[in-house]
Amino acid sequence: MRFCIILSIFLFTTTFLNSEEADNTKKETETEKITIWEGEISAIYKEKGKVRALIPVDPNWTGTNFEEIKDKIMEMKDFPIRQKITKKKIGTFEVRDVEFERSIEKKGNKPQEFQVMIYGKLKLRKKSYFKTISNDFFISMYKEETTYTDPSVFYKQTVTPPAVSIIHAKDRKEMVIVPSGVFIHGQGKDGDQDDFNPAFMSPDFSTLIDLPSFYIDKYEVTNQEYDRFLRETGYKPPHYWPNGNIPEGKENHPVISLSYRDVETYATWAGKRIPTELEWEKAARGMGVTITRTKKDTYIFDLQTQRFPFGEKYDSALCNSLESGIGDTISVYELSTKGASPYGAIGMCGNASEWTSSWYEAYEGHRFNSPVVGKTVKVIRGGSFTESQKRCSVHYRTFGGLPNLREDRRAGFRLVQDLRN
Repeated sequence: MRFCIILSIFLFTTTFLNSEEADNTKKETETEKITIWEGEISAIYKEKGKVRALIPVDPNWTGTNFEEIKDKIMEMKDFPIRQKITKKKIGTFEVRDVEFERSIEKKGNKPQEFQVMIYGKLKLRKKSYFKTISNDFFISMYKEETTYTDPSVFYKQTVTPPAVSIIHAKDRKEMVIVPSGVFIHGQGKDGDQDDFNPAFMSPDFSTLIDLPSFYIDKYEVTNQEYDRFLRETGYKPPHYWPNGNIPEGKENHPVISLSYRDVETYATWAGKRIPTELEWEKAARGMGVTITRTKKDTYIFDLQTQRFPFGEKYDSALCNSLESGIGDTISVYELSTKGASPYGAIGMCGNASEWTSSWYEAYEGHRFNSPVVGKTVKVIRGGSFTESQKRCSVHYRTFGGLPNLREDRRAGFRLVQDLRN
């Protein structure tokens, strides 16, 4: 029997923030997926196939008789098809029927395994795979078990893990947590672009980015929130505000056209910081990859990337870009919650582009021609209402800081907060 272990990505550090924590919290645990059974593809005809498998009797997972086992398999319905050596996923096996072949008795004359034949439809990622698929491919079923729990639970009656969201003590903005762990960045198709990651299509632990947990503003900073900062500090208002006042009806629109120094000053006042571009990208796209450890101590990396915070396909109803036809920013609270990132951040596609604290440099292993590359200008992410959907993707990069970081005005912003021990 093969064993697969999901690497724990969501490792939360038990912590207290100087903020008001939401009630919605998660315990610090690690889980693993363990193979229950595995079956080889034994026959193929057109787009249909047969899989022969030995199913162990397990009251908790597979059942105690053939009918229960059949029900479990039919309930799962779709199983990933993988190649034995590479573990590469090439499609899914859609179960249509399960037939009993024989029972295998071991101790006490009780059946310990059932040999079954599973019939189904092959749904492969590429039609060319039908020419190469054989019994060198398999499907399998897993169970998930908790393998680690924060030991402090055994020594304390009350454990306070990080909240999924908080209200920040200074600026009163809601923030959502981005859990620690690895993620994939950039894109792997166009080597001429500055967001090209040479290792994107074949990731491993040496090329994935590992970040600690952090909180990020759920919404971009609005004109009204920025106005409070101005009134408390006497800082200069944005140049587009008439007579230094918020444009009428735009109180909840994202504040825009700020220089990097403007944002940096606000961040200091709020007790937060500007996100790095990789923190911004992880918050927008999620992990982008699933990592599974096999019985032979090899690893399977399944890309699950998405071009936008809400998925792979662009939707003008979920992203205020040039294609939306609105022609202006809109209230951050009018943006659809369906357009939220995997961690719950809203407005990371279009509306207002956002400053990051990272210098505009090439990714490791890649070069691109730019007169400003290096520690000259800062990376800007997310696109705006004036830009096409391409520029609003989670991996697209542009920059601000010309002629210098004090004068250039390009974007709005959202901030991050580190977890404190």
